[in-house]
Amino acid sequence: MTIIEGENDLTHLWSIILELSEQLNQNRSLSVSLYTQAGNVKSQATHSQTGFVLRRFNLDKTKEEYEAELERMNNAMAAENQGLQHDNKQLNSLIKEYEQTLDTLMKSFRNRAKDVQERELSLVREYETKLLEMEEENATRDLAASTAISESLSKMSHLLRQCLRAQGGEEPKDFDARRKKSKFVHEREPWTTSDATQAEWALEREIELARLEKENEELRRMLGLLPATQVRREDDS
Repeated sequence: MTIIEGENDLTHLWSIILELSEQLNQNRSLSVSLYTQAGNVKSQATHSQTGFVLRRFNLDKTKEEYEAELERMNNAMAAENQGLQHDNKQLNSLIKEYEQTLDTLMKSFRNRAKDVQERELSLVREYETKLLEMEEENATRDLAASTAISESLSKMSHLLRQCLRAQGGEEPKDFDARRKKSKFVHEREPWTTSDATQAEWALEREIELARLEKENEELRRMLGLLPATQVRREDDS
């Protein structure tokens, strides 16, 4: 709502500036016209003075009439010249006033536009910051959920393996204790890692892999993930 009101104010301010510019152009045109008229009057005065001088030599008027006519014409021209100078001063002052007003309006317009632009940029930065924070929170939440799901699946898999070993007649505690003991012995006595020991460890690893594959197939069969043909083949065997 604030941005819309600012745009309306800027539109109104721009229309005022256009009106003042048009009025300023009209005043300048009028000033040029008056200056041209003053030049024409001055030229006419020169020609008239020359004409009276010529007529003075033609002796069609007396000296008194010539001087009276010349004085009257000079007074009229001086009065007209003063009037034109007064109008010119007023027009110059009016033009200067309009220029100052236009300059003030343009400064106000620029300041207003700058404020609106800074406000828009601050809003954009604020929303971008909020969006980045939301994305980071969502990523953290998704990572935590994925980690929790992975841990839960790992625990479920461990429990299922223990259950299958228990069904097969093997104690899970004995297997864990044997693995921990073997690891402890290798860490405490590294010289016991001979070829025979490595071969025994490889054999145990192969046995463990085969057992895990069997457990995996059993789990898939219990969960109904095996194809029907494979289940039928296992039942026949």
